[in-house]
Amino acid sequence: MKKAFIIIVVLMVSVAAVVSAYALQPDERTASHKEFGFKKFLNLSDEQLAKIKELKSSFRNDTRDLRYNLAIKRIEMRKLFTDPKTDDATLLAKQKEISKLRQQLSDKKAQMKVDWRKILTPEQIAKLDRIPHRHHSKGWEHHHYRDSQCSTKG
Repeated sequence: MKKAFIIIVVLMVSVAAVVSAYALQPDERTASHKEFGFKKFLNLSDEQLAKIKELKSSFRNDTRDLRYNLAIKRIEMRKLFTDPKTDDATLLAKQKEISKLRQQLSDKKAQMKVDWRKILTPEQIAKLDRIPHRHHSKGWEHHHYRDSQCSTKG
Protein backbone atom coordinates (compact mmCIF):
# COMPACT_ATOMS: atom_id res chain seq x y z
CA MET A 1 0.00 0.00 0.00
CA LYS A 2 2.84 2.40 0.87
CA LYS A 3 4.58 1.62 -2.42
CA ALA A 4 1.44 2.44 -4.39
CA PHE A 5 1.05 5.73 -2.53
CA ILE A 6 4.68 6.68 -3.16
CA ILE A 7 4.37 5.82 -6.85
CA ILE A 8 1.23 7.95 -7.16
CA VAL A 9 2.90 10.89 -5.42
CA VAL A 10 5.99 10.60 -7.63
CA LEU A 11 3.80 10.48 -10.76
CA MET A 12 1.80 13.52 -9.63
CA VAL A 13 4.97 15.51 -8.93
CA SER A 14 6.40 14.49 -12.31
CA VAL A 15 3.25 15.54 -14.14
CA ALA A 16 3.19 18.84 -12.25
CA ALA A 17 6.83 19.49 -13.18
CA VAL A 18 6.21 18.77 -16.87
CA VAL A 19 3.06 20.91 -16.98
CA SER A 20 4.76 23.84 -15.24
CA ALA A 21 7.81 23.59 -17.54
CA TYR A 22 5.52 23.61 -20.58
CA ALA A 23 3.61 26.59 -19.21
CA LEU A 24 6.85 28.57 -18.85
CA GLN A 25 7.73 28.17 -22.54
CA PRO A 26 7.23 31.39 -24.52
CA ASP A 27 4.16 31.33 -26.68
CA GLU A 28 5.25 32.26 -30.18
CA ARG A 29 1.68 32.44 -31.50
CA THR A 30 0.60 35.53 -29.64
CA ALA A 31 2.25 38.88 -29.14
CA SER A 32 2.81 39.88 -25.56
CA HIS A 33 1.36 43.04 -24.07
CA LYS A 34 4.90 44.44 -23.97
CA GLU A 35 5.41 43.80 -27.70
CA PHE A 36 2.10 45.43 -28.56
CA GLY A 37 2.99 48.58 -26.60
CA PHE A 38 6.44 48.64 -28.16
CA LYS A 39 4.98 48.20 -31.65
CA LYS A 40 2.54 51.01 -31.02
CA PHE A 41 5.14 53.37 -29.50
CA LEU A 42 7.58 53.01 -32.40
CA ASN A 43 4.82 52.53 -34.98
CA LEU A 44 6.44 49.30 -36.19
CA SER A 45 5.15 47.69 -39.35
CA ASP A 46 4.13 44.04 -39.29
CA GLU A 47 7.21 43.27 -41.38
CA GLN A 48 9.49 45.02 -38.88
CA LEU A 49 7.84 43.20 -35.98
CA ALA A 50 8.30 39.86 -37.77
CA LYS A 51 12.00 40.63 -38.34
CA ILE A 52 12.45 41.61 -34.69
CA LYS A 53 10.75 38.41 -33.51
CA GLU A 54 13.00 36.38 -35.82
CA LEU A 55 16.05 38.19 -34.45
CA LYS A 56 14.96 37.47 -30.86
CA SER A 57 14.33 33.82 -31.70
CA SER A 58 17.70 33.52 -33.40
CA PHE A 59 19.40 35.17 -30.40
CA ARG A 60 17.72 32.73 -27.99
CA ASN A 61 18.78 29.77 -30.10
CA ASP A 62 22.34 31.05 -30.60
CA THR A 63 22.85 31.74 -26.90
CA ARG A 64 21.07 28.68 -25.49
CA ASP A 65 24.29 26.76 -24.76
CA LEU A 66 26.00 29.87 -23.42
CA ARG A 67 23.12 30.62 -21.04
CA TYR A 68 23.03 26.97 -19.95
CA ASN A 69 26.77 26.95 -19.25
CA LEU A 70 26.44 30.19 -17.31
CA ALA A 71 23.67 28.69 -15.17
CA ILE A 72 25.79 25.60 -14.49
CA LYS A 73 28.80 27.72 -13.51
CA ARG A 74 26.63 29.75 -11.13
CA ILE A 75 25.40 26.56 -9.47
CA GLU A 76 28.97 25.29 -9.21
CA MET A 77 30.02 28.62 -7.69
CA ARG A 78 27.22 28.45 -5.14
CA LYS A 79 28.32 24.93 -4.13
CA LEU A 80 31.96 25.97 -3.88
CA PHE A 81 31.10 29.12 -1.94
CA THR A 82 29.11 27.20 0.65
CA ASP A 83 31.82 24.56 1.09
CA PRO A 84 34.10 25.58 3.98
CA LYS A 85 36.96 23.58 2.45
CA THR A 86 37.05 25.62 -0.77
CA ASP A 87 40.11 27.85 -1.03
CA ASP A 88 40.13 31.43 -2.31
CA ALA A 89 41.97 30.59 -5.53
CA THR A 90 39.27 28.09 -6.55
CA LEU A 91 36.52 30.62 -5.88
CA LEU A 92 38.30 33.32 -7.88
CA ALA A 93 38.96 30.93 -10.77
CA LYS A 94 35.29 29.98 -10.90
CA GLN A 95 34.30 33.65 -10.81
CA LYS A 96 36.61 34.31 -13.77
CA GLU A 97 34.84 31.54 -15.70
CA ILE A 98 31.48 33.13 -14.90
CA SER A 99 32.73 36.58 -15.87
CA LYS A 100 34.02 35.27 -19.20
CA LEU A 101 30.65 33.68 -20.00
CA ARG A 102 28.79 36.83 -18.96
CA GLN A 103 31.01 38.90 -21.24
CA GLN A 104 30.36 36.55 -24.15
CA LEU A 105 26.61 36.81 -23.54
CA SER A 106 26.86 40.59 -23.23
CA ASP A 107 28.76 40.80 -26.54
CA LYS A 108 26.12 38.70 -28.29
CA LYS A 109 23.36 40.85 -26.80
CA ALA A 110 25.10 44.01 -28.02
CA GLN A 111 25.38 42.56 -31.52
CA MET A 112 21.67 41.66 -31.43
CA LYS A 113 20.82 45.26 -30.48
CA VAL A 114 22.93 46.57 -33.38
CA ASP A 115 21.17 44.16 -35.76
CA TRP A 116 17.81 45.09 -34.24
CA ARG A 117 18.51 48.78 -34.79
CA LYS A 118 19.12 48.14 -38.50
CA ILE A 119 15.46 47.11 -38.82
CA LEU A 120 14.24 50.54 -37.69
CA THR A 121 13.78 53.71 -39.70
CA PRO A 122 15.73 56.85 -38.73
CA GLU A 123 12.54 58.31 -37.21
CA GLN A 124 12.04 55.20 -35.06
CA ILE A 125 15.69 55.27 -33.97
CA ALA A 126 15.23 58.89 -32.87
CA LYS A 127 12.33 57.79 -30.65
CA LEU A 128 14.39 55.13 -28.83
CA ASP A 129 15.57 57.49 -26.11
CA ARG A 130 11.96 58.25 -25.19
CA ILE A 131 10.89 54.66 -24.60
CA PRO A 132 9.74 54.39 -20.99
CA HIS A 133 11.80 52.25 -18.64
CA ARG A 134 10.30 48.76 -18.56
CA HIS A 135 9.74 48.81 -14.80
CA HIS A 136 7.80 52.03 -15.04
CA SER A 137 6.12 51.53 -18.41
CA LYS A 138 2.72 50.68 -16.99
CA GLY A 139 2.59 53.87 -14.98
CA TRP A 140 4.05 55.90 -17.85
CA GLU A 141 1.48 54.57 -20.31
CA HIS A 142 -1.32 55.28 -17.86
CA HIS A 143 -0.17 58.85 -17.23
CA HIS A 144 0.62 59.44 -20.89
CA TYR A 145 -2.84 58.22 -21.87
CA ARG A 146 -4.50 60.24 -19.13
CA ASP A 147 -2.54 63.38 -20.07
CA SER A 148 -3.40 62.98 -23.74
CA GLN A 149 -7.06 62.56 -22.79
CA CYS A 150 -6.97 65.69 -20.64
CA SER A 151 -5.38 67.73 -23.41
CA THR A 152 -8.00 66.66 -25.95
CA LYS A 153 -10.88 67.49 -23.59
CA GLY A 154 -9.54 70.85 -22.51
